[in-house]
Amino acid sequence: MKVFCFFVEPASYTLDLASNIYDLNRINYCFIKSNTLVVSEYKSKKYFLDKKSWVSRISYVIKCYRKNDFVIINGYNNYPFVLTFIFNLVSFNKRYIATESDTQLIVPNNPLKRFVKWLYLSIIFRNKYVLGFSGGSNSHKDLFRYYGMEEERIFLMPMMVDNSRFYCINKVFPTPFVFLYVGRIEKHKNVEGLIKQFNFNFSDKDAVLKIVGDGEEREYLANKYASEKVIFIGKKFNQPLVDEFLSASCFVCPSKFEPWGLVVNEALSSGLPVIATKEVGASFDLIKEKETGFIAENNTEIGEKMLQLFEDDSLLKKYSLNATLLMKEYWNYGLYESCLNDAMKKVEQWR
Repeated sequence: MKVFCFFVEPASYTLDLASNIYDLNRINYCFIKSNTLVVSEYKSKKYFLDKKSWVSRISYVIKCYRKNDFVIINGYNNYPFVLTFIFNLVSFNKRYIATESDTQLIVPNNPLKRFVKWLYLSIIFRNKYVLGFSGGSNSHKDLFRYYGMEEERIFLMPMMVDNSRFYCINKVFPTPFVFLYVGRIEKHKNVEGLIKQFNFNFSDKDAVLKIVGDGEEREYLANKYASEKVIFIGKKFNQPLVDEFLSASCFVCPSKFEPWGLVVNEALSSGLPVIATKEVGASFDLIKEKETGFIAENNTEIGEKMLQLFEDDSLLKKYSLNATLLMKEYWNYGLYESCLNDAMKKVEQWR
C-alpha cells in the first residue's frame, strides 16, 4: 500500500516526526508551507507547495492522490485536504484519507458559525473514506465523534516531540527554584495571570520566574513586570531552549486556550513537573491521573500548586521522575508508530 502525507510546515517537531517515523517507514511527504514559527536547525529537501504556482500546487495534489492508496493530511481546512476530498467524491477508485488534528471539540457560540462548522465537518467526517487521526484521546477524539465520524475510523495519533532531545539522566533542581514558561506571549496564553500569581506568592521566597518567548504582549509585560525575579529571556530554539528546560524546576502552562501544547511534552521529557490549566489539550493525556503535575481550574489554583511544589521537595522529585518515565516508556515515537501501523492495517483491510 502506498501512503503519502501532507505536513503543514517544517517545524522542528514535524521534521523530527518525519525523520523518526515517516522516513524510516518509507512514507513520502511534502509541506504545505515553507515558513514556520517553530524554527529548526534541520532542513528538509522535500517539496514545498507554497513555493510553486497555484497550477503546480493543484497538479501536485492530484498526482499524490492518483499515485497513492492512503493520503494523510495535517488538518481539514486547507486546500490539499479539500481538493483530495473532492477528488475522492468524484472518483470511481476511492482512496482513504486521514485528517490529522490537534483540535479540541469546541462548539461555537455564534449560531451562524456553529451551523457552518457543523455542515462542513459533518459532510467530511461522515464520509466512510475519511479517518480521524486524533492528537489526544479525550476532547480531540470527541471532535470527530460529535460531527458524526464512526468510532472505528477514529485513531489516536499522539502529538509528539523528539523526547530524547530533552532527557536528563540525573535531574538537578537549581537554587533558586526556577518556574519556567515557554511559548508565545499573547493574551490567550495568560502570561500576565501567571506573573501576578508568582509575584503574589513568591515575593519573599527564593524563586524566580523565567519567561521564554516573544509575542504581541512581551513589551507591555516586560515594561510592567520585569525584575530580578521575573526574567524575560526572549526567543530560544534548539539546544539553548533545551538548556532552559534542563535548568528549571517546574513548568507552568497557564493558557486560557491551547489545542495541545507541545511544550508540555518537552517539559515532561526534561523531568519537569507541569502545572497546566484544564484548557491545555495535553493535560488529559500527560497529566491527569499520571502524577506528573497538576491541572489547575483558575489562576488562583495555579499559584497554589506552584507553592505546593515549591514547598514539598519529595513531591517535586516524585513528579519529576514520573514525568521522565511517562515520556520514555509510553508517550514516545514507539506509541506513534504503533498507532500509525494500526490505522494502515485497517485501511488495508477495508480496501
